[in-house]
Amino acid sequence: MPKLLNFRKPLSIENKSIKKAEISIYGVIGGGFWEEGITAKSFNEELKKLDPNTEEITLRINSPGGDVFDGITIMNRLKQHPAKITVYVDGLAASIASIIAMAGDKIVMGEGALMMIHKPMTMAYGNSADFEEMIKRLDDVEEQLLSIYQRKTKLDRSELRNMLAKATWMDAEEAKSLGFADELMASDEELNIAACCDKAYWLKDMPKIKSKNDYIKNKINNLRSNVGNLLASSAVIPKTK
Repeated sequence: MPKLLNFRKPLSIENKSIKKAEISIYGVIGGGFWEEGITAKSFNEELKKLDPNTEEITLRINSPGGDVFDGITIMNRLKQHPAKITVYVDGLAASIASIIAMAGDKIVMGEGALMMIHKPMTMAYGNSADFEEMIKRLDDVEEQLLSIYQRKTKLDRSELRNMLAKATWMDAEEAKSLGFADELMASDEELNIAACCDKAYWLKDMPKIKSKNDYIKNKINNLRSNVGNLLASSAVIPKTK
């Protein structure tokens, strides 16, 4: 498959002033399959370039997710930073990208934005023992994800487990009511929901929007089916013996 044109940098980190910085995660987490991805290594290298006096970080997310351990590493690096972090979900925070969002001291959902959580996924090969080992590893990863979501939302663990099993999609209001977000972005703040995914075939025709409307609602079912395909190809947990 030919490499899709990349018109935007998937990762952008810059100092806005001596004490304020902005980070944009607008792409796949990890190595990426259809496009350039954001690895934990590249994120760490860029984060180190921030002014040491940075006290406030604005983290903007529009990502379909990707590699579990790259995402967890990015979340931990953010949480280890002394600055106050405000997360803005500008378009999509799906799968492991929703875990990265949990690094925020405050999480703000853009109007029309979506968050999606689901059970960890992988691809595997080998004999029956290999598959049993992979099942155990997936269960271990799921427990870690549950702990992270629970610390933020205060929801019962069994409720969160059911949400993961169903692959739950939340709009801004739902995310706020369930504790995954703290605030809703003001309706007059324009966003481009396709900021990182406009080069992906399943989002390439998404227009700029100023409010949640019927067009977005009609697209949600397409997002659900197509994000699953992307996750299956990019969110692979490494297999070891």
